[in-house]
Amino acid sequence: MTTRDVSARSPKALCAPAPAGAAGAALADAGAPAHLLQVIEGGRAGADAVQDHRTKAVGFTGSTRGGRHLFDLAAARPDPIPFYGELGSTNPVVVTPAGWAERGEEIATGFAGSCTLGSGQFCTQPGVVFVPDADAFLAALPPLSAGPMLNERIGTAYTDALDALAARDGVEVARRVPGVEGQPDVVLLRTTADAVRNDPALITTEVFGPASLVVAYRSPEEVEEALAEFEGTLTGTVQAAGADDEAGLRMLDLLARYAGRVIWNQWPTGVTVSDAQQHGGPWPASTAPTTTSVGTAAIRRFRRPVAFQNVPGTALPPELRDRAPRI
Repeated sequence: MTTRDVSARSPKALCAPAPAGAAGAALADAGAPAHLLQVIEGGRAGADAVQDHRTKAVGFTGSTRGGRHLFDLAAARPDPIPFYGELGSTNPVVVTPAGWAERGEEIATGFAGSCTLGSGQFCTQPGVVFVPDADAFLAALPPLSAGPMLNERIGTAYTDALDALAARDGVEVARRVPGVEGQPDVVLLRTTADAVRNDPALITTEVFGPASLVVAYRSPEEVEEALAEFEGTLTGTVQAAGADDEAGLRMLDLLARYAGRVIWNQWPTGVTVSDAQQHGGPWPASTAPTTTSVGTAAIRRFRRPVAFQNVPGTALPPELRDRAPRI
């Protein structure tokens, strides 16, 4: 059996002109075919590409709303095609009582770096963090800052989503660090596990940018109850003490039900292109939770298995000929 590229005749990417120019130059230097990388700009052009009969599979990274629209278009075609969407994710972090007591300063410093890395524009940015002592956690954070957003539209969407979440019942602004020279504010919102129980959407609403929601809890059972209503997410992180931290082990098992990647005492923005990477998760983290959009296995999304039965060896694809029995 071999596989066939199911996207060979489709546009390879929807990306910004500057990165596309750099990627195109690198492909040319590597000897890749001309026009392997195409740039499509605009919502209408993207929708047309998904519906074009020459397109055989689609990979997408973006908003839940935009991804769902394209997913529906792909499914509604006369010839439905695979749509691999990486969409919204809040990437919850649970800090256990023992973890905070043993590693509090380390946890606060690591969170600050992960929250603001890339101005919070990583798909795996920790958007929700459950802590046993919110006052101590906020006081332990180092100075926060962020660079520019990718573009004006994303910057506006960030402030709109942030303002909407901050206006919800039970949520308050715990810290706001004003941006300079057009850069975004870094904002930490604060709420409680009780508020999350009344409004589970508090921990599933993505704010794409340098902002996170700090959720104070009184017992690990409160966190378990809050997460029981959780949706799919790319990552779930436990910040615990040692391997005998029973609360941390329970949280790890719970988060594995919702997350494509579970993390112990590290941070989710450490995305590695490797054989072991899993960058996906149940809806709305992705539309295909059995696949990954990062890592060596990502190419399998665009390969279609083909079995050759009783085919003469000379007629097989080159990669199979040396393994074929003589018939």
